[in-house]
Amino acid sequence: MIPAVALLLLAAGAIRADTGGVCGTTPNGAREMAAWHQYWEQTRARPVRAASIAADRDVDSVAVLEDRDDLVVRQNPFDLESATLRFVPDRDGYTVARLSLPLDPPGSSLGLGADDARAVDLPFPFPFFGRRYDQVFAHSDGHLTFGAPDTSTSERGLSRLLSGPPRIAPFFADLDPSRGGQVTVSAAADRVSIVWLDVPGAGQLNRNTFEATLHPDGSIDFVYGARLETRESLVGLSPGAAREATAADLSLPSPSRASGALVEHFSDAEKIDLVSVARRFLSSHPDVFEQIVVYTTRPLNPVPGTLAFEINVRNEIQGIGLEILDDSARWGSSGALASVAFMDSIDSYLDVDGFEILGHEVEHRWLARLRFRDTQGASSTALLGRGLAHWSFFMHSDASDVEGNRIADLGDHFETVDFARGYSALDQYAMGLRPPEEVPPFFYVDAPDNFRPDRGYKASSGPEAGVSFTGVRRNVTIQDVIAAMGPRIPDAAHAPRLLRQAFVLVSDRTATATPARQQALARIRARFEQYYRDATGGRGAVDSQLP
Repeated sequence: MIPAVALLLLAAGAIRADTGGVCGTTPNGAREMAAWHQYWEQTRARPVRAASIAADRDVDSVAVLEDRDDLVVRQNPFDLESATLRFVPDRDGYTVARLSLPLDPPGSSLGLGADDARAVDLPFPFPFFGRRYDQVFAHSDGHLTFGAPDTSTSERGLSRLLSGPPRIAPFFADLDPSRGGQVTVSAAADRVSIVWLDVPGAGQLNRNTFEATLHPDGSIDFVYGARLETRESLVGLSPGAAREATAADLSLPSPSRASGALVEHFSDAEKIDLVSVARRFLSSHPDVFEQIVVYTTRPLNPVPGTLAFEINVRNEIQGIGLEILDDSARWGSSGALASVAFMDSIDSYLDVDGFEILGHEVEHRWLARLRFRDTQGASSTALLGRGLAHWSFFMHSDASDVEGNRIADLGDHFETVDFARGYSALDQYAMGLRPPEEVPPFFYVDAPDNFRPDRGYKASSGPEAGVSFTGVRRNVTIQDVIAAMGPRIPDAAHAPRLLRQAFVLVSDRTATATPARQQALARIRARFEQYYRDATGGRGAVDSQLP
């Protein structure tokens, strides 16, 4: 399903109806990309220096970067069908060897649904990374955890696998046993086997069969069926609360060993390494840009199922709900770089600027995570929708680019009348462009009901005009926001009003930076300066010229 924020592009023919995807901005995006970069650095060969590869260059203030097998990550299709891996404890880590074992027959069903987990009592104390456990949590998404379940619906990514609870991941992927197959458990005095039998990927018509078996000495077997069809997965072990992993090639006949986390990432898609892109760009350009906007010459999205996303790599602003952090050095900056926006293939925008999406991702540098103090004195997230990083469908966001809707209060019901028209007064407050006294009251609709059309709208639904519903109007003031968040620091009198942006086009041998692609991005870059000025009511400006 195309997100509503992209409907204008869809109507203009700029994107295909089958691309799907939503904004992939998440609170831990910087950590996720940094973890992937560290992993990918271990897997890639020495960069190609072939004379046939064009040199990096600047064209109309767009930096064109040529991949030399250091910016684009190649496919790694799943290759463990009908294989068995045994993980054996070895000092502070594990040694992995190949065996030949059959799948166990299915045991008792755990009754797992989508994004679900069940506690399984172990008949022996199981040692795992220096601790012993008498219980394990089996998850529908092809993994086991110790100490606590992890039923998040967020991406089944590397950072989540590493930084969450201690984890055993025979096939960590987005799986959904509510649509078919089952997850079962068999327990005996000398082994516990958990089998995922014919479980499909979420929203997919496929089947995946595999198992994880725990032994009293701490050994772990992963046994795989003849076919596993979900195209994106992680296989390995993590002690929990980890930042990095040792990359493994688990198909090799010789044993692997690692202290700490040991992981192999399988994917049928090629992806962009955004950390490497930023580092390459900043190695040849002044470190003066707050935001780098990245387009590619073909689809290379590193976050499956998303259309575009933004990553905060540095933030010093208080009172807007963002974590205070500075990871800019990892991205090749001495402290200027704060944000990276990924827009994916420029081919979607050859004839359409796509500012509804670009403006959305740019705004994620500051938004949308504002809470407010409700009438009970509690800190409320009722303004927020998808991922608690976008405005709620039921918030009158004055047609903000970061979702919500412009909502008309018609007395006996409400109606959404517009969306994605720029940056509201509340947006501009979070951006540091407007003081609190210039933010008028706004509202959201509580207990919404009686939808027309009746499509089961939720706070996380993308914006859409022409939807009517009933509910209770709840007025909110900026002082309610400040009561929950604290004041914005720096305030509008001291925050910068100029956003320094750099636009980057990543080219590779599969799809080169043709003149048409370069001209399209140069057009978008130049026109976005005026769009940003208009969207902020003249309070903000963009400078995207390359020195």
